[in-house]
Amino acid sequence: MNPPPRYDRIVSLVLLVLLGLAVVFLIDINPNILRARFGGDFPSITVSWLLIASLVVISSTGADVFIRLHPHMQTRSLPTVNLGFVQIELAPAFWILPSFAIIASFAFFRLFSASLETLAFVLALIAAGGFLFGSLVAQHYSLDRRASVRQGARLALQAMTLLLAFGVFSAIYYARMRTLYSAALIGASAALLAYALLSQTPTRNLFTLSLLVGLTLAEATWALNYWAASFLIGGALLLALFYVVTGILQSYLEGTLTRRVIWEYGAVGGALVLASVYVTFR
Repeated sequence: MNPPPRYDRIVSLVLLVLLGLAVVFLIDINPNILRARFGGDFPSITVSWLLIASLVVISSTGADVFIRLHPHMQTRSLPTVNLGFVQIELAPAFWILPSFAIIASFAFFRLFSASLETLAFVLALIAAGGFLFGSLVAQHYSLDRRASVRQGARLALQAMTLLLAFGVFSAIYYARMRTLYSAALIGASAALLAYALLSQTPTRNLFTLSLLVGLTLAEATWALNYWAASFLIGGALLLALFYVVTGILQSYLEGTLTRRVIWEYGAVGGALVLASVYVTFR
C-alpha cells in the first residue's frame, strides 16, 4: 500500500497561498495602484497579477516537491533540463492544476466584486483553497497502485479541470479583449489544462495533442467574439468544446474510442450548445 499524502505540508502550503491571496485582494480594492500600461490596445497589468504569478510559482514548486515523495515517481521518466553541470528532472504535468486553482479562482470571482463585494473575495479564497488542496491530494492518489483509488482520484482531477477551465474561459471572455489576445490566452489555458488532463494516460504525443486542443479553443474564441453572449454563456460554450475534444482524445489514448463514444460526446456537446443558444435568445 502506498503511503498517504503529507497532509501537514499540504495544509501549510494552502494556508500560505491563501494568506498571499488575501493580500492580493486587499491591494485589488484599488486596482489603479501600480498599474502598468503598455499603450495601444494592449491590456494593462496590475500589481495584483504579479503577486498572483508569485503564488503560482510557490504552489508549482510545492506540487513538484510533494509528488516526488510518491514511490511511483522514482521509476517514472520525467522531462529533464540539462544545464551543463547538472540535470534537473521536472514534473510539469503536476504543476498545472495547483496553479490554475489560484488563477481561475482569482480571475472568476473578482468579476463579481462589484455586486457581491466582500463575499466575492471570501468565495474566491474558499475556491482557491479547496481546489489547491483537492488537486494536490488527488494527484497523489492518481498514482496509487489500487485501481479503484487511482480511478476515483483521476475522476476528481477531471472534474476539477473542467471547473477551473470554466472559470478561466469565462474570465477571459468577460474582458472582451481583441481576438489576438483573448484567443491566445484561451488557447494557452486550454493547452495547459489539456496537458494536465491527458497526462494521466502517458503518450509520446502528449505535447502535440495539448497544442491541438489549445488551437481548437483559440479558433472557437475567434468565432465567439462575434456573438454578443454573456461571459457565463461564452465560458460554458468553450467548456463544452473543451470537454468534447479532451474526452475523445482521452478515450483514444486509453484505447476505448468507439463510434458510440463519439456519438455520446457529440450529443452532450450539442445539448450544451443548444441550451446556451436558447438561454441567450429567449
